[in-house]
Amino acid sequence: MDNNSLFNRDQLDYRQSTSALIIKDNQVLIIQKKSFKDNEWDMPGGGVDQNETPAQAIIRELSEELGCPKFKILKQSSIIDCYEWPDEVVVSTFHKKGIWRRGQQRTQFFVEFLGQVSEIQTQIEEIKALKWIDLNQIESYFVFPNQYQKFQTLLLDLEIS
Repeated sequence: MDNNSLFNRDQLDYRQSTSALIIKDNQVLIIQKKSFKDNEWDMPGGGVDQNETPAQAIIRELSEELGCPKFKILKQSSIIDCYEWPDEVVVSTFHKKGIWRRGQQRTQFFVEFLGQVSEIQTQIEEIKALKWIDLNQIESYFVFPNQYQKFQTLLLDLEIS
């Protein structure tokens, strides 16, 4: 049976999620999830739970994934990052979570890290690696389709140069 007979993408909702642009000492924090290939990176964040606002979700997710609660939201972007998952991700997500989703809609935040870099302890169940990189290096790490272009638009929206 092919995936087209399993689901009708047009009838599926998006997973509500969050992401955080975190800059400290002129460097950006990026993460590599366990499910990513070795050249794939993203900003930290995660899903919005039921009865939770995106702002509550991003602080909870950062605390869980990075093992440190010292984060403060500076600004919420007006841009919702929306993207479609490949069919195999739609199907595997259904098998893992029991919910059909077509992709994600991410509420994006500019977040300040108030702690010391040494206080970050990644959640090993989800995060393979993290890096602090210079903003001008981001293009070589953001390799998903349109990821770098979307990041540039986010910087403009958040008024970060």
